[in-house]
Amino acid sequence: MTTATVIGPPDLASGSLPDGDEAVEAALHPPSFTTDPYPVYDRLRAEAPVYWSPYFGQWLVARGELVVEVARQWEIFSSVGWDSFFLSQLPDDLRPQIPTVIDHFSTVNISTQDPPVHTRLRRLLSKAFTPRRIATLEDKVRARAERLLDEVAPAGSDGEGGEAGENGAGPGDEVHFDLIATLAYPLPVAVIGELYGVGDSDHADLKRWSKAVVAYTGSSVAHPHLARELDVALAEFRAYLHGLVAERRRRPRDDLLSDLVEAVDEGERLAEDELVATSINLLFAGHETTTNLIGNGTLSLLRHPDQLALLRSRPELLPGAIEELLRFDSPVQRVRRITTCDILIGGREIPKGTPVTAFLGSANRDPELWERPDELDVTRPDVFPMSFGGGPHYCIGAALARLEGRVAFELLLDRFEHLELAEGFQNRWHPNVAFRGLVELPLRGVPAAS
Repeated sequence: MTTATVIGPPDLASGSLPDGDEAVEAALHPPSFTTDPYPVYDRLRAEAPVYWSPYFGQWLVARGELVVEVARQWEIFSSVGWDSFFLSQLPDDLRPQIPTVIDHFSTVNISTQDPPVHTRLRRLLSKAFTPRRIATLEDKVRARAERLLDEVAPAGSDGEGGEAGENGAGPGDEVHFDLIATLAYPLPVAVIGELYGVGDSDHADLKRWSKAVVAYTGSSVAHPHLARELDVALAEFRAYLHGLVAERRRRPRDDLLSDLVEAVDEGERLAEDELVATSINLLFAGHETTTNLIGNGTLSLLRHPDQLALLRSRPELLPGAIEELLRFDSPVQRVRRITTCDILIGGREIPKGTPVTAFLGSANRDPELWERPDELDVTRPDVFPMSFGGGPHYCIGAALARLEGRVAFELLLDRFEHLELAEGFQNRWHPNVAFRGLVELPLRGVPAAS
């Protein structure tokens, strides 16, 4: 290796376990890893902060300070080229069967570009994704969340013959419901759909298309069957968005898509293929992260009833608690990059053009960065988790996700005087390395009287 760029302390490799360690490789496979990745993170941080995984076919970075550098230093750890690497894992004879996947991941997209291309795309998005627009959404987010919860715990009942939900429950009656299906999924889908002007009748299609995108992009290795499913979904998703774009060009509305169609940066607009590719990214990421924040956060609170009780007694803690819930069980667990030069990171030599995965979820539990990292503490001060990434690729929708999460938790605390996991809860997680989320979260609750 030629002279390498040095990232982090050079002595971290001492005492490390060998690359391809049999026990670690087994633990990195779903469903073990996706059910509970934190024991694996603990071992990697302690024994192999930078580790080559034959299963992933990538270098894995688990040490917090190094994860921060991978996320921030785009000049060294590039987002450009990752999709090509992932496609290269697929069999050559599959490529003619997935033309839409190949075309989509060859298109300029905000998540797969670095400055200056990324800067131009982000500036254009920022013109539409403004703090003013996000601030005006709170009433709409709250109204939608209230309607969703009305199905199981209607508001406005006084405990004396007040209204009941569809299941016939009123204040004081025990109710059973799946939080993911009732609130955590439909709320952010409705919000991002309204931002984009996607009608409620199209939400089922949006869910189906997004599921295929998340499954393929969030897997540890490229699977042929996921690529085939994604090709079908992307063909439909792109055709749908091209139709929406054409409609907005004819008849603009007061929505995000119309703003993106009209947005100009230094005399330049988004090309239509850029607009569609970026819209796909925003639409699936715009609800997936928030769904997992609400689901993972609720599960964490129910497993720490003392912290749930603190939030009930001190609701002013909720904004900070959102940050702690993001840290404790991050809805997004990793970022992926390609090295642009030979590097020495944590004492390990990695050549130019090599794929690297940095575990955000591990950084959020690193004892070098956090006191009592494995404890949930909603009073923890100055929490700045890595859950939304870092550097120029910091999630553009982070403020919206925080808003939706805060409203969801406020209403759950308000609507229910008691919440607990339903009997027989199975702790089932999606087999996804990137997006950590529950398949379902069955709850038993007692609605509060107004």
